[in-house]
This record gives sequence, structure tokens and C-alpha cells, in this order.
Amino acid sequence: MARPMRILYQSFTDPDRHAPYLRRLSEYLKEIAGPGVAYEVRGMRPADTQLGRISELRCGLNSLQGVIEAEREGFDAVLIGHFQDSLLYEARTAVDIPVIGHGEASMMQACMLGGRIGIISIDPVYIPWHREQIRHYGLENRVVNVAAMTITPDLAVAAFDDPEAYASIKQTFVGLASTMVEASGVDVVMSAGGLFALLSSRDNELNVPDAMVANPTLLAVRQAEASVGIAKELGTPVSRGSTFAKASRQAVDELAAIVHAPPMAPLN
Repeated sequence: MARPMRILYQSFTDPDRHAPYLRRLSEYLKEIAGPGVAYEVRGMRPADTQLGRISELRCGLNSLQGVIEAEREGFDAVLIGHFQDSLLYEARTAVDIPVIGHGEASMMQACMLGGRIGIISIDPVYIPWHREQIRHYGLENRVVNVAAMTITPDLAVAAFDDPEAYASIKQTFVGLASTMVEASGVDVVMSAGGLFALLSSRDNELNVPDAMVANPTLLAVRQAEASVGIAKELGTPVSRGSTFAKASRQAVDELAAIVHAPPMAPLN
């Protein structure tokens, strides 16, 4: 009997502080996993709560180290469960298993569902980042609108146990999505991240007139599962020609030494 396909879901949330989210995420992944696929969810400390580029870099380094450790532990793939895809390309150079980015995979898959895509982030601070992602992935003509709510990760997590809080977030999401449809002709809309995606995953009444609401986590999960089979058939998870040329063992070890080093002392 073949062993289960093991995929690590690397979250940027804290296992204690965001336990309601991670618990529900594990349940949701088990629910939607393909036959013979097992997901393991891991978070990080500190979580990505200080929204901005410095936090993204720090969490990206932690995630990259998690990807390296996952390969050593025998995982078949890693899904970086963070829409911003921090250090995604660097991670692909470090290991010989597929590394899937939540943002890249879900946007690519959304382009197969409609002609014009809109994404809605949790905070305006991420709008420039998402626009850079869109350009980086060559999707400027497909992902045509980016908007944002104004909610913190902690507020989103709290909404799992607060129906009124979820209803308020949902109302904001639908309002922004409807504006996208009218202004940009968007026909697929999705959240730029897993928090709202999970909050709304069982909401059969989440509707936006004239547009499909796609769940980015579902799209990324399906791509992660497919990537394992594709890598086996091709004999490699990615091309090693240039963009994802394999990093040397020394480079990987030097990275690990930095990530595991104690914080630097303040300058005198």
C-alpha cells in the first residue's frame, strides 16, 4: 500500500496566539485533501502581525528554514500558506521538493476560472506588495484590481468565534468585490490570503453579483497536490536552468546559521 502524500502547510501565524485559526485550518485541509493526501500545519513565533516589509522578510526567512527542514523530514511538498509568497523563489532553489506559494498558485488558478481577476487583501499596507506580485508573475492583464479591507490578523482570527464580527467582515468584502465588478469588469474575486478564505469556506451565501468568489486556499491546495505528481513525472520540481538554479549546500547551511542565530546586540 502506497504511503500517504505528505504536504506541509507553512503558516505565518502563531500556534498559540492564533490557535482557533490553525485548528480550523487543519480541519479544513483534512476535509478538502485529495485521496491519500495528508497535510500538517505549522506556524511560527513571532507571527506576522507587524504588517510590512521587515516582518515579511523575517517571516520569510523562518518559512524558508521550515521548507528546508520539511524536505529533510520526508515531506513531499510544502505549501507556503501566506499570500504574499515571501521568499518563495529562494525556497525553490533550496530543496528538491515542490514549494507552492499561496498567492502565485491561487492567482494562476483563478485565471483559469475567469478572464479578469480581483483580489482583496486584509489591509491597505499590502496593496503595493500585491501589485508587485502581479507584475512579477506577469499577470497584469489578468489580475486587474486590488483592494483592501482594514482588519488585523487578530481581528480576523477572533471572528471565527464571533458571528457578528464575521458578518461585518463579509459585508466589507462583498462591498469591495461589487465595486470591482462595476469598475473593472472583474468576473472572479478572491481574498488575498487564507484568513477570510477560511472564515468564509462554509458560507454558501457568500455571493457577488456577476462574479465568482473563489477560495484561494482551495486553489493553492489543488496545485500543491498536482505538483507532487508532476515533479515525479518530470524528475524535478522546477527547472534548474536559471531562475531556480539549485543553491549549494554551503549556501543553505549558511542560511540556517543566520536564522538560528540569537538576536544581535544593540550598537553602543
